Amino acid sequence: MFFGGKPKQAGFSRTLVGEWRADTLSGDVKGEITAVFNTDGSYMTRNRMEIRGVPAAPVTQTGRYRIEPVDKVRFRLLTIDENGQPVSTTIRSFVDDNTMLNEVGRITFHRVDSGEHPLN
Repeated sequence: MFFGGKPKQAGFSRTLVGEWRADTLSGDVKGEITAVFNTDGSYMTRNRMEIRGVPAAPVTQTGRYRIEPVDKVRFRLLTIDENGQPVSTTIRSFVDDNTMLNEVGRITFHRVDSGEHPLN
C-alpha cells in the first residue's frame, strides 16, 4: 500500500550503463574523467589531468563494479580492479538519466551516449 519496499538495484544499474564524462578542477589541476559501465558488470575509467597547463600521462583502470541501493535516490558504487582488489566505494545519485552526481567532491558526470538511453 503505502510502503514501496526497498529500492531496486536494477533501476540504478540500468541507468548507470553507458559512457559518462566529468570535468574536475582543483587549484592548478584540471582533469577529465571518462567512465564506461557495461551490462556485464565490468567498467573502465580513464583519468586525464593537466597540472599547471602541462598534461600528465592518462591513467586507465578496468575491473568490475557492484551497486548497492542506499535509499530511493542514492546508491553505493563499489569497484574492484582486474586483480580483485578494492578500488573505491562512492555514494552517487542520478539527477536524470543523463546526469549523475558523486557525493565526494560533488563531481557531476554527464552521459556521453548520443540519442536515447541504451536500455530504455
